[in-house]
Amino acid sequence: MRITGVGGTGVVTLSQVLGAAAVIAGRHVRGLDQLGLAQKGGAVVSDLKISREPVQVAHKLAAGECDLYLGADLLVAADARNLAAAGPQRTVAVVSTTRVPTGKMILDTATSFPDPDGVLARIGEASRAGSGVFVDARGLAESLFGDDQFANILLIGAAFQAGCLPLPASALEEAIALNGVKVEANLQAFRRGRQAVADPAALRVTVDSLNPTESVSAAALTLSEILAIRVPELASYQNAAYAQSYVDFVEKVRKAEEPTGSTELTETVARQLFKLMAYKDEYEVARLSLDPAVDRDVKARFGAGARYVYKLHPPILRALGMKRKISLGATAKPAFTVLRAMRRLRGTPLDVFGYAHVRKWSAS
Repeated sequence: MRITGVGGTGVVTLSQVLGAAAVIAGRHVRGLDQLGLAQKGGAVVSDLKISREPVQVAHKLAAGECDLYLGADLLVAADARNLAAAGPQRTVAVVSTTRVPTGKMILDTATSFPDPDGVLARIGEASRAGSGVFVDARGLAESLFGDDQFANILLIGAAFQAGCLPLPASALEEAIALNGVKVEANLQAFRRGRQAVADPAALRVTVDSLNPTESVSAAALTLSEILAIRVPELASYQNAAYAQSYVDFVEKVRKAEEPTGSTELTETVARQLFKLMAYKDEYEVARLSLDPAVDRDVKARFGAGARYVYKLHPPILRALGMKRKISLGATAKPAFTVLRAMRRLRGTPLDVFGYAHVRKWSAS
């Protein structure tokens, strides 16, 4: 099998769990983790060969040799170099369809996610027609467990239930337990992955019951409700005049759309314009960090004596070569207070943060 994903999401751990399950089941295992220069967010490929008898073969999969193609990341799975191990007569693809943006997409708003249908078509052409399993693993994990870290184990469950992971369920669950990390939740993720293939309708009922407000999305809000939420936020973000400019623009769109009898366009503009105007810069990070709700939430969850730190990676320090986040405790609050007050400089020549390349590019 070949497992593809991105660094920092547990691809290597997934390979180790599968290897341990194979050993528990009395199989022989050869594996190769191809990390290259990948760090968090970079492509990671892990090959596993599982056999009933010991065999002297290369650890890396050759062209067309893959039986199970397990794609934990859609774009990495669709890479032609990784798909070279697959074959349309032999390979079954089990792939997460979650759209995970690349680093370039985050930094460059002109770069969009490729057409998902085209990406899936490339995987489909390289694997057995009609046998593939495609699930939104991260979305399901987030809905079921409140954390997408369980997506990979959920994907294993889907592969097992599809009949393309010929190991006993007991061995797989024992390997998950031996890994020792959030065992009960990971066991449930494995079983939910099986359910995603065996009874997807029942799984959808479960997801809906766990997320009763999910169907009441932002799209269900009226225009007045949208404005009631976003206008005060923009006033806090910058000032009343900034919020008023938002209201004025939305009102122009509303008047233009009024003859149609619909407010769909205006509502869409109200949502998306807010995202554009309330981007998270240093001033906004400081404002949100000082939100009293943060203290209240920590105390409610962990008690009145709980302490916490802010994990930040300021762009200025990153530009100077610092490659890790820094931890700031309660002593950082005075600095946050000053920074929050400086938000009035946002967009002016005195805005030192506005000279960063990404800000100037966005403004252009």
